[in-house]
Amino acid sequence: MVDAGTASVESKTKTVCRDSEGGGSEQWNELQKVLSALETSSGQGRKMLFRLQTQNAETIQAKHLSAARESWVQATQVLEEMERELGFSYPSALPHDERRQYQRDVLSLYKHNQDLNKSLKSHQEELVGAERALMYLEDEKKWLQEKVVDLKRKWLYGASCSPSVSPSLSSSRTSSPCFSSPPYPGSPLLSRKLPSSRPDSPSSLCTVDSVLQTEIEKLQRCLERLKARNERLNAALLRRKGESEQLSMSLSRQEADSSALHMALVYCEECEEAYGDLLSLSEARKQQNAETISTPQSEHLDKGESSSSPPEGTAETNPNSLSEKEFEDRSGVLLQRISRLKQDRAAVCIPRRGEAGEGMISPDTGTLAGVRGRTSSLSKNTKEEKAALLYELVTVREEMSEMRGNLRLLEKERRCLDLALMVQSAQDSAGALILDSLRGELGDRRATQQRIAENLAKLEGGGGIPGPRIHSILRELQAALQREQSLRKRVTVLRESLDSALTDSTTQRRINREEIDHLSRYYIKISSTYRSSRKKQQDQLWQLEKQITVMSERHAKEEAELSNTLEAMEWKREETIL
Repeated sequence: MVDAGTASVESKTKTVCRDSEGGGSEQWNELQKVLSALETSSGQGRKMLFRLQTQNAETIQAKHLSAARESWVQATQVLEEMERELGFSYPSALPHDERRQYQRDVLSLYKHNQDLNKSLKSHQEELVGAERALMYLEDEKKWLQEKVVDLKRKWLYGASCSPSVSPSLSSSRTSSPCFSSPPYPGSPLLSRKLPSSRPDSPSSLCTVDSVLQTEIEKLQRCLERLKARNERLNAALLRRKGESEQLSMSLSRQEADSSALHMALVYCEECEEAYGDLLSLSEARKQQNAETISTPQSEHLDKGESSSSPPEGTAETNPNSLSEKEFEDRSGVLLQRISRLKQDRAAVCIPRRGEAGEGMISPDTGTLAGVRGRTSSLSKNTKEEKAALLYELVTVREEMSEMRGNLRLLEKERRCLDLALMVQSAQDSAGALILDSLRGELGDRRATQQRIAENLAKLEGGGGIPGPRIHSILRELQAALQREQSLRKRVTVLRESLDSALTDSTTQRRINREEIDHLSRYYIKISSTYRSSRKKQQDQLWQLEKQITVMSERHAKEEAELSNTLEAMEWKREETIL
């Protein structure tokens, strides 16, 4: 339709230039020069527009990247300051399920990034095609408007010069459809031209008038269609621009999230390996300590049952036990590894999941639900960026407070473990002292028993010991037996007290662990409720800001439409006055 309109306009301009008075070839050459100048200017404008669009896109992308880097640097600096203030950082050892979830998230983000890249390329191609079509239509519209203005001027010039020519020339001109009709219906020039024409041709005047009116109506309809198409293409172009910007932003965000998740996954695997080595080392140490404690007790029991039999089980050794040198070497390696993991902790940041509607593709257009309108897109982009930055700041503060609470809980748990370790070491030292005292008492008792047995053997042999000596020996034997009974009572009392102390320490440790678990669960529940309520409040504020922006944009659009309608009415009024 556009090609047909341009062909009709070109044919009319050719006929006008050929039928006009004097110098038709000169006018045609001038028109060709004007058209060539317009084509060169339109090409230059197209190149400048494309260059400006690319520069704007590059500057916007650079701004987004710099803002993301600054926020990342600020977050890492805050975390490093916290670790410096507290003096340590706890390496987080994630369980197997969460690590699997992170792996799945990394794979899904990688696939989503590929899809976003493909859709971004297709949208960019569509955007370039739409821009080219829009520029072509704008050039065609300008060219048609200039042709229409030129036709109106030539018609007015022909109409003003028609009364001073001969009747034959006037009749020949009135037969031409280009000079016998006004540029728009209801023009006062038609009433001025009708008396000057020949009075004996009313049918020719009616036909010429109808032909010109139909041609003008066709041109007006063509212009209206071109305007509507131009508006639609402008809206599509702006929509594609917003969608491409959103796609690029979401793509960069997803790439950053995927890289952060990959780093977190590697860090978690290293932490898990270090935790496994530390656990195996602590189990070996506990087993070795248990063997050192159980060996003297087994010796004591075996000697108490039969003094003549040697103690068994002392020569048995556990293959899993470690020597002191091996334990120190492995502990030094683990300490170096833990310090390296603490240093790497500053570079690890697990991204939070986005909202449900963020980055989703709309089912009707197959694109991201972007912004509609150029002015609204700019205001919305700035306001949404500010709101997103505020939301990220609030979330970072909440995470920092949560980390502080977790660090306090971990510090308390470490203190409890230190106290339990001190109690355990004190109990071990007390048990060792009790065992030493029991060994000494057993040695004394064996010596007294041996001496008593020797005395009894001498008595049975009749070594010529007098009666008073026998009585004194018997008294000594009775005293030794009484001491032995008292020692046995003391040993039983010490064993009972040691067992009760061990049971009390285990029960107290279990109670402490239960209290720590209860407090941690309560703290996690409170922090989750606080985060959920804070998130709801932020979402409500965000919705209110969006509603305010939508209302302001609607008011601006209505004002623009009213101003456009007023301008159109003024233009129509001026046309009617003319």
